[in-house]
Amino acid sequence: MLKAGVAIRDITPMGRTRTGGYPDPENRSALMAHDPLYASAYYFTNGTTKLIFITSDIISMSKDRANEVRMLIEKHTGISRKNVAVSCTHTHSGPVTAGNEWERFDERNEVNPKTNDRIRDLMLEAAREAVDTAFEAEIGWGVGQCGREQGIGGNRHDPENGPCDPSVSVLGIRDKEGELRGCMVNYSLHPTVLHAENFFYTADYPGYIRRTINDKFPFLIFGFQMGSSGDQSTRFFREGQDFGEAKRVGGAIGQTALHVLEHMTFVSEAELRSASVFVTPPVKEFPTHEEAAAILESSRKTYEDLVEAKAPYARIRAAQSIMEGSVFMEGFTRSLGNTTVEELLEGQVPIECHAMRIGDCCIVGIGCENFVAISQAVKGASPFGVTMLSSVTNGNTMGYVCTDEAYDRFCYEAQCSTFAKGAQKALTDGALEAVRLVR
Repeated sequence: MLKAGVAIRDITPMGRTRTGGYPDPENRSALMAHDPLYASAYYFTNGTTKLIFITSDIISMSKDRANEVRMLIEKHTGISRKNVAVSCTHTHSGPVTAGNEWERFDERNEVNPKTNDRIRDLMLEAAREAVDTAFEAEIGWGVGQCGREQGIGGNRHDPENGPCDPSVSVLGIRDKEGELRGCMVNYSLHPTVLHAENFFYTADYPGYIRRTINDKFPFLIFGFQMGSSGDQSTRFFREGQDFGEAKRVGGAIGQTALHVLEHMTFVSEAELRSASVFVTPPVKEFPTHEEAAAILESSRKTYEDLVEAKAPYARIRAAQSIMEGSVFMEGFTRSLGNTTVEELLEGQVPIECHAMRIGDCCIVGIGCENFVAISQAVKGASPFGVTMLSSVTNGNTMGYVCTDEAYDRFCYEAQCSTFAKGAQKALTDGALEAVRLVR
């Protein structure tokens, strides 16, 4: 007999805290909440195996913090930490939850430790409630489509021909009376409709997916998983960078998710399994600090020249991203000193690829931001009816895992990556091995 439990907590910071995602302004912090940030917990058991998946409206968690949450859940519920996953929606309008990626590169040097403690405690509360209030359940899974054809999002380097994934993957939970009690939605798109000039806490467009679904099902507990969004954004598709545009994007994805939910087939028996594979991608060779500083100076001049010339927005934003990548690289090389990259990454690698099988749905949590080509490869080879790649799950490494060709283009993400060519294959192989283990 399948049982499930769902619970939610408001994790919005109680006061003003530093927010993450952008290098400028340097001391960007939120003044108040536009919409709440939530952590949602989902519990599944078939009498033999027990699983917990947590979603949270924050940019990321350090590996140490994610493992702390998993260990506490094991202590208080008896569910093995190996069967617990903790994911982040990656909103760039929430609190910094580790070291600041633009200034301090030691993840243990937290910017907002008290906020992190509160988020940890509320995640634990939600997990315990989900277990304690479990009910006889039915689950279902399905996929819809919502992408560039709807003007929502796609590849942020090549909107016409670049790889993208418009899949809206949904896992639904209902009770024996047929009432929908919870759902998780997985979608590959950076939650960056709101840009650096925003000074409100917000879940960005995933918050409007929640609103759209809760307008129809007010008591359903919603959670969002960010898919493989390393090279996916609204850059070439958005009509603005305000809450109205976040509503448009989230509303369209939410309507697609509702359609999937309303036509979903539910089952009362399901195989549950969990397995992890750990991957250590090759580390790249960085330029000297002097070379990185010169690259930053050049990229900043290119950006400023485009702004002065009133170039098209897309060109300005692309140049700004390259400049931001140069900011990362200059700061990273400056912070290295006599430390090696491997020493600085200690505690962040290996990257965990964590597969959870829930019936014919497989959620693959990956502890990094990765390019969509990786999820395409995993989904294409997966034997499951629905496969979701949930990035920034169980901790997050410093920088992106890119495709090999991205390094040749020297794009923003390749600059921000601490890994080298070969990382794409290592991560893809690790994810597929995790999928194989739960088959």
